[in-house]
Formats: sequence, C-alpha cells, structure tokens
Amino acid sequence: MDTKRLILAIALSIIVISVYQYFLGPKPAVSGPVELDRSPTPGETTQTVPDAGAVVPAESEARKGSDVSSLFAKEKKEKQVEPGQDPLPQVETDIRGSVERDVVVENNLFTAVFTSRGAALKSLVLKDYMDDEKKPLDLVARSADRFGIYPFHFEPFSGDEVFRRLNNEIFRVSDPATARVSAEGHEVVFEFAETASGIYVRKAFRFQPDTFVIDLDIQVVRDGKAHDVPLVFGPDLENERDPDRAMQAGLKIGAYDGADINSVVFAKEKALPTTDDPKIETAQGVLSGHYYWTAYETTYFAAVFDTSNKDAEVRWNLIRDRSDKENPVLYAYMTVVNPGPVYMGPKDEEVLSGITDRFYQANKVIEYGWFGSIAKIMLKGINLVHRFVPNYGWAIVIFTFFLKLVLFPLTYSSSVSMAKMQTLQPKIKAIKKKYRNPKDPEQRQKMNVEMMALYKQEKVNPAGGCLPMLLQLPILWGLFRLLAVSISVRHEPWILWIRDLSLKDPYYVLPILMGITQIILQKMTPSTGEGAQKKMMYIMPVVITIFVANLPSGLTLYWAVSNVLQLGQQRFINQSIYTRKKEEEHQQKALKRKKGTKKK
Repeated sequence: MDTKRLILAIALSIIVISVYQYFLGPKPAVSGPVELDRSPTPGETTQTVPDAGAVVPAESEARKGSDVSSLFAKEKKEKQVEPGQDPLPQVETDIRGSVERDVVVENNLFTAVFTSRGAALKSLVLKDYMDDEKKPLDLVARSADRFGIYPFHFEPFSGDEVFRRLNNEIFRVSDPATARVSAEGHEVVFEFAETASGIYVRKAFRFQPDTFVIDLDIQVVRDGKAHDVPLVFGPDLENERDPDRAMQAGLKIGAYDGADINSVVFAKEKALPTTDDPKIETAQGVLSGHYYWTAYETTYFAAVFDTSNKDAEVRWNLIRDRSDKENPVLYAYMTVVNPGPVYMGPKDEEVLSGITDRFYQANKVIEYGWFGSIAKIMLKGINLVHRFVPNYGWAIVIFTFFLKLVLFPLTYSSSVSMAKMQTLQPKIKAIKKKYRNPKDPEQRQKMNVEMMALYKQEKVNPAGGCLPMLLQLPILWGLFRLLAVSISVRHEPWILWIRDLSLKDPYYVLPILMGITQIILQKMTPSTGEGAQKKMMYIMPVVITIFVANLPSGLTLYWAVSNVLQLGQQRFINQSIYTRKKEEEHQQKALKRKKGTKKK
C-alpha cells in the first residue's frame, strides 16, 4: 500500500503548494502617501455663503483624479433609465456648497468621515479592530489620495464627463460637523443641482447604532431623466503595510450568484502599459451575470454591496504603477451600478449571520473552500474552547488534542493495517517473483487472484491503511482553510515570539518542529516501501516544510502540535502491535510444540 500512500502524500503536497500560490502567494505591496488630515470641520455649507470655520482645500487636492479616465482607452457612456412615467421636474435652482467640509458620523461600531467634495467617504474607522501598527483600523485606503477617488464617488473611468466633474463639485450638506447615531438612526444627505446643465444629484447615507450596514439612496437626474448610478469603491482596503500580511491580503472582488462566487483577484490580472507612460499599466473588466451581492474584500474585511437589483452591474478597473520596480503599487477599483445597501466590516461568522436578512447568505463571503461545513463546525469548536481559555494559541492546542482523540480509532486502524501488510511482504514478494512478467494479462490476472487469496487467508484489508487516512482529509483540510481565513486568530498572540497567529512564525521554529516531527513519524510508521519509494517518503516532509514556512503560524502551530501528539499515539500503537505480534508468535510456537509432542 506504500504506492497509494506515496500518491496521497504527493496529492497533499500539491494541495499545499496550490493553496500557497493561489491564496497566499506574494502580492504587490500596496503603498500610498501619508494619511490625510481627517479632522472634522465645523460649520454648515450653504448655497452661496461660505461656511464659518470651513477650510478650503489646497489646489493640489481640489482637482485630483480629474484626468484619470485618460488612462483607459475604452470609453463607456452611461445609459439612461426611462422611469416609465412623465419626465421629472426640471432643475430650477442651483444647489451647492461654497467650500469643502467634513461630516463625522459615529455609531457603536465605527466612525465614518464624509467629505462634501463629491459626497464621498474619506474614512471609516472600526472601533474594535486594530491595524498592524496597533492603531484603529481604517477601511478607506490612504492611497486614495493619489487620484482623489474615494468610496462612493461616481465612477471616473467612463467617457461621461459629467460624473467626473461631479466628483469635484462641492455638495450642500445640512448635517452638523459631528453626529452620533441615535436609536432611531441617522441620515446624512448631500445635494447638488445646476440649472445650466439640468443636473440634480442627491446622495443619502443612513446609519443605525449597532450595525456595519449603511443604507444608500442615490439619485442622479439629468434633463428630467433618471440616470444609472455608478458608485466606485477602492483603491484598497485595510491599509496594511506589513510585508508578511501583504503576502496574504488577496485583494479581490467576490460576486455571489446564489450558487457560486465569481472572483477577480486584482494582483493576478494582467495589465498593459499605457501609451503615455509604460511604467503605468491598466486593466479593466465587467462581471457578467446577476449577483445577490458583490464584495470588495481582503482576507479579513469586506465592503459588501447589495447587487440584487435587476439593473445592478459590476465592473472593475486597476492601475499598476511600476515606477519602483521592486515595490509596484496597485490601485484597484470596483464600480457598482445602482447598488443597494452596503456592509463595511469584518468577515466574521457571527457578525455576518446577523445581516443575512438583508444580504442573502452573507457568510459566503468567507470562502472556506472544500469541506466548508466541516470548517465552520471546527470554528465553533475552537471558539467554544476560547471561551474558557482566553488565549487563541492554547485554544488551538487544546482543540488539536481533542481532535486527535476523535481521530484515534481511524489512526489506530490505519497503523494496524499497515503493520499487517508489512508482515506479509515476504509472501507478497514471493508471489511477484513467481509471475515475472506483470505486463502479460494472463500472468497479471493470476498474480492478482493469488494476492487476494493471501489477503483473505491472513484477514488483511489491502485498503485498510489508506482508507482511514482518506477519511481524515476532510477534517484536516477544513481546519487548514479555517485557520487561513478566520479573523478570530488575527492579531492574536500565543507565547513568546508568536505575537500574531495570522502571520508566519518570524523565526520558523514551528515549521522546523513540524518538519522534524514529520520525519520522526515517518521512521516510526510501519512501511512496506523500498529504495527510491522509501527515500521519497522522507523527502516529502522536507518539501512540505519549505512550502508551509510562510503560512500563518496558527496553521503551523496546529500541524506541529498534531505531529507531537501523533508521536505519542504512534509509540502506543507500535507497542500494542509489537505486543500482539509477540503473543501471536508465542501462540504459534506453543502450537508447534504441542503438535510435536503428539507425534512422539
């Protein structure tokens, strides 16, 4: 059965390598300029009178992003949506603010800062989550300052100059500079109107005190006709700059159609150099189909838009700046046309389960991959242990111990079957030697018949060693994916040098321990392989160690602890098998002596 075990080991290695490269492989470092001053400015914007105490932005900031559409050769015109009724009233009065101002809205979970320039979101700081610098996590990218495009701006990449101009217009907002969301909720309304162009725009954002969901009500009316509303989100999420975490970030779009998730991983998209500057590369695309929701996401956080509206459309644009060859900068944007409400928060099972009434199967945004249901069960198990053990590292250790106890019957059965197969090797070799030409169909058939007769006589199941191992794979794979994507272990320490279970072991202690214990286990496990096959079984732990070295330390902690526990189990199993074998040999000798005495 060593051939099957070899195939299984190779398959597992391929899985590890594939997961590492596809989900956790190196991504371009996403960097940006220094964070904007997000302090709120008091005062109210009126139609013609400057706001008291408002700050006029510098000219360099006032018109950013006005020519970003020039990077994209293909122009798109927004289609007009006929409302199916008489034309809307014409714009009769200009409505605009005189100077740019910020509006701060705070609820129990986050603090949001809006700007009246384009009625966009400048900052959304989560209260219960920190970034890698131990500062409150801002989901709005600091790199947005490069092109002046912020979340909830209108898409600036199309050929419609009106939307690009609206992003630089000052909207009127009657909200106070700072507002606390009450139990009844709170709404911030931005308005702009221009009689000369016949344009009226209203952007309303409604908040509740205890949810990450923001309700959107966006209207664009031009010459008495309602237009589609293309809102942009980007160019990044989380603002993390740790090189170890950037490797895992996986900035992407995930669109759920009720059965599958259609993904666009920005770092993997091929971009072409622009004609003006070959160091600037661009790419764009459209997600065809109809989706319940579409998420702009990283491993641990997401902005999930309701796209269940029949008129909703999703497209994306990215800009890759290779001015610094060693550290290319990625600016990734998602455009959602006519979106519903948006969820901006953590990819946490408990939190997402609370919004499923508004976002169909919202927890699907956490992609556990194969055996996802098993991963969720194990997540509940680890969280249950964590209630009694406040350290997630020790919770993983204790859960691994319980998992080993559950799997022990399978492990024991597998080891016993392999030990029995090992004792039969001399007889198996004799049969193979008897039929020297296995390519001959007749000889091969006779050899198989004789081998099966041997297995039946010795009461050995040839699949007994591999089947229990295969049955363990769903559990092992589920736990593997769980620890790779669960926000529960983010920023959670274990002991001494392990300060974050979601990042790699900085000194590679756990991966090395895992590799050493894997080799020792290989020596202790009954084996029937020979020559190159046996050498390959010892090389595999080394290969796997190399590829898991940069995976989250929570994963390598589980693997190392599992191997240490397996060493104890294997010692017990080997002793049990050895004792049983001695007893059988003793019984056979006693039986022979008894037969010899009778003959005399």
